[in-house]
Amino acid sequence: MSVPWKDAKFYAGVDRVRKACGVSEASREDDAMIGMLLDRFKWDEEKAIEMYSKSLERRSQLGLSAIRDHITSENLKVEDFPHHKEINRLMPIYASASTAYQPPAPPPPPSASSSSEDGAISSTAGPVIGCYEMRYGQLDTESEAITPAQFTTYMIYVTQWRWMQCEAYARKHGELGFWSMVHDLSCPQGILSLWSKGRTLLNKYMAPVEEACGGLFPPMVQKILVINVPRLFSPVWSVVSMLLPQAHKDRIVLLSTSKSTAEELSKYMPQEHLPPHIRDAANADGSNE
Repeated sequence: MSVPWKDAKFYAGVDRVRKACGVSEASREDDAMIGMLLDRFKWDEEKAIEMYSKSLERRSQLGLSAIRDHITSENLKVEDFPHHKEINRLMPIYASASTAYQPPAPPPPPSASSSSEDGAISSTAGPVIGCYEMRYGQLDTESEAITPAQFTTYMIYVTQWRWMQCEAYARKHGELGFWSMVHDLSCPQGILSLWSKGRTLLNKYMAPVEEACGGLFPPMVQKILVINVPRLFSPVWSVVSMLLPQAHKDRIVLLSTSKSTAEELSKYMPQEHLPPHIRDAANADGSNE
């Protein structure tokens, strides 16, 4: 199924990339993917060709077509993916998506954009179709319920599912849709425990995920929201941010605990996609008024 692009320049650009990669004229399955690659790489067709070729190879190596068929044939939701229950005992994860049209979120007020404490930047430029959240501070480092290999399998399913939402949105609306990613740093045991839990997750679980999922799909995240940021994180971020490309920094929003609210996050995603604990806190505040 081809994409009914609203912007006509996608048709010629996608066709040139398809032709360069030897894709059959009859196969339009990856039109949305190529369109997003072109958009993400500022219409650098050589870069899009390079990354699309890598995607074709990596998806074949990992057998992504079988995973896609599994998700589609059984209409799987995130909670149905292999090892979901075990992973949520290790660390709470939340995902929500909709291919219904969402208008662009309003830009943050000038005070938020210029805040050095929160590092907030301009809001998303396009429709946000979903949210994916990981709560690092609630990581159960004592849990033996999941292995790195099982965690990687789960994340491959998640990555494929998230791309399928982007693909369905493009085919339905003729334009690109994106995700907001939430990294919640709240930790009941304090900041030292947060560092320990974070290192465990990154070293033990996320490293093999990055290796497996690298290059599978175009970058799908419009904004990366780091919420409940401890004050002691600011000097760390000032060093880390110097090592990041500007394009990466432009997607990152740091929000202190006081700013990690439904009102603030709604600037970057529709309210129906807010993480449940954010919505619950907003409802509790409303009931106490």
